[in-house]
Amino acid sequence: MRIEKSDTRFVLFTPDGQEDRIGGFFAGALACDDVQATYRQLIGRGVEFLSEPQKQPWGEFAIMKDPDGNQFVLSSGG
Repeated sequence: MRIEKSDTRFVLFTPDGQEDRIGGFFAGALACDDVQATYRQLIGRGVEFLSEPQKQPWGEFAIMKDPDGNQFVLSSGG
């Protein structure tokens, strides 16, 4: 998956024998400066989120899904 003209790409895969857990292996987060603002912008573009942004002592996060059901964390540090 490529983000428009960016050099950044995601390579998503499901290990053999784990086909029932598609989307459950991403161990990272996409960082942004303002989760609330980015959440609103992405919702406006049709991105599906599992919940609204949540504040934690370490920062704020929201979990989004791609069209194939893969889940990604959108996060900002506190």
